[in-house]
Amino acid sequence: MATMSNAASRTLDQPDERVEKGGVKIDVVYLGDIKVKRADYPAGWRFSEKMGADSCGDTHVGYVIEGSMHARMDDGTEITTKAGDVFMVPAGHDAWTDEGCKLVQFDEFDSAAHRFGVS
Repeated sequence: MATMSNAASRTLDQPDERVEKGGVKIDVVYLGDIKVKRADYPAGWRFSEKMGADSCGDTHVGYVIEGSMHARMDDGTEITTKAGDVFMVPAGHDAWTDEGCKLVQFDEFDSAAHRFGVS
């Protein structure tokens, strides 16, 4: 479980890291052992087309700021998240956005999968 010895507040407008990966613009700040990411996905983006793998091996926990994101788990289950939604998507999925999507993700360094008991 995430631990912090002191309260903290950071702005994503002054990130510790700013990267672009597979066409996604990502701002990252660190709060204790939590990595907070603001990701801006362009319209038409799809994990399996842009990230070099058919399926994502990471678990994601977050909040959609604007737009929407679709995910299809390896077992065929599908979900759609839209602005205002919170989500948890386990490892083993493809994801895509039609109109673009901006979201914030919260990743514990030892993995959200561990936290939520999914593998």
